[in-house]
Amino acid sequence: MKRISLLVLVGLLVVPVMLMAGAAADQGQGEEAMIFTLQQAVDYALENSSEIKLADTALEKAKVSLKEAKSAYNSADKMSSAERRVMGLSFEAAFENDKLNEGYYKKMAEMGLTLAEKGREQAAEGVKMGVQSAYFDLLFAREKVEIQKSVLDSARRDMDVANRKYELGMVSQMDVLSYQASLETAKLNYAAALRDEEYKRMSFNKILGLPLGTAVELTDALSHQQPPEVDIEEKVALALEKRYEIIAAKGQSDLDKMNFELTASWYPDNTYVHQQAKYQAESSAYKLVSAQQDVELSVRKAYMDMMSAYDSIAVLGKNVETLQKAYDIAKLRYDTGMATHQDVINALNSLNDVKLQHLKAIHGYNLARIQFEASYGVGIGSVGGF
Repeated sequence: MKRISLLVLVGLLVVPVMLMAGAAADQGQGEEAMIFTLQQAVDYALENSSEIKLADTALEKAKVSLKEAKSAYNSADKMSSAERRVMGLSFEAAFENDKLNEGYYKKMAEMGLTLAEKGREQAAEGVKMGVQSAYFDLLFAREKVEIQKSVLDSARRDMDVANRKYELGMVSQMDVLSYQASLETAKLNYAAALRDEEYKRMSFNKILGLPLGTAVELTDALSHQQPPEVDIEEKVALALEKRYEIIAAKGQSDLDKMNFELTASWYPDNTYVHQQAKYQAESSAYKLVSAQQDVELSVRKAYMDMMSAYDSIAVLGKNVETLQKAYDIAKLRYDTGMATHQDVINALNSLNDVKLQHLKAIHGYNLARIQFEASYGVGIGSVGGF
C-alpha cells in the first residue's frame, strides 16, 4: 500500500512540469519563428532603432544650426573692437558682436555638429552592443534550460530506478524519499530556467523593436574564440582620438579658451566676467585631462576583464571534467554499496553547478570582448541598455 501511494505521489509531482513544458512548446504555435544570426539581429535593430532615428534628427538640427551660424558670421561687420566701442552700442552688445565677428558662435555650432555626428555613431554602437548582449543572454538562458532539463531527466530516471529497487526490497523508503526530494528540486530549477528563458526572449525582442511575444530562433551558438592579439597602447591611443567623451571635452575646452581670450580683451582682470571666463577655461582644461585618464582606464580595464573572463573558461572547463569523473565514481560506489545516495546527489549537484559556472564564464567572456572592442571606438552612450 505504501509503495502504491508513493508511485501515485511521484506521478502527480511530474504532471505540473509536463504541463509547463507542453505550454512552452505550444507557445507561438502557428506562428513562424523569426530566424536571426547575430549579424542579422544587429542589422535589423539598426534599421528599426528609435534611438538612431532620434540621433538622425539631432544631426539634422545641428546642420541647420551651423548653417545659420555661418550665415550670421559671414554677414557680420568686420569692424575692429575699438570701432565698435565708439558706435554707440552698449558695452555688452559690442562684446557679443565681437564674439560673433571672431567666429566664436560659428565654432560653437561646428562643435555641435561634430558632437551630433559622433552621437549618431555612439547611438549605433549602443544599439549594436545592446543587441549582442541580448543575443548572448538568450543563448545563455536556452543553454541553461538544456542543462536543467538534463538534470530533470536524470532525476526522473533515478526515481524510476529507486522505485523498482524499492519494490524488490533493495533500498529503504528513506532512499526513495531522498530521490523524490531531488526530483522535486530538479523540477523547480527547470521551471525557473524556462521562465528566465521567456524573459530573455522578450528582452531580446524589445531590443530589436519586435512585439514581445514574437517567436525567435537564434542560429549562432554560445561559444568562444581565443582573444585577439592586442597592442594595448595602440588601443588606448585610438580611444583618446575617437571616444565621444574626449571629443566633447576637447571641444568644450577649446571654446572656453577662446571665450576667455576674447573676454580678457574687453574686461579687465578685476571684473567678475573676466574671472568667470578664466575659471571656466581652467575648469574645462582640467576636465579634458580627467576625461583622458578616465578613457584610458576604461580601455585598460575592459582589456583586463576580457582576459580574466577568458582565463576562467579554461579553469572551469577542467573543473567540469574533474567533477564529471567524481560523479561517475560516486555512482559506481553507490551501485556497489560503498556510498550513499546523498553522496551521489552531492556529486551531481557539484557537477551541475560547475557546468553552469562554465557556461556563465563563456557568456561573460563574450560580453567582455564586445565591451573591450567598443572601448577604443566612439564608445557607448546610454542607449541599448548601457
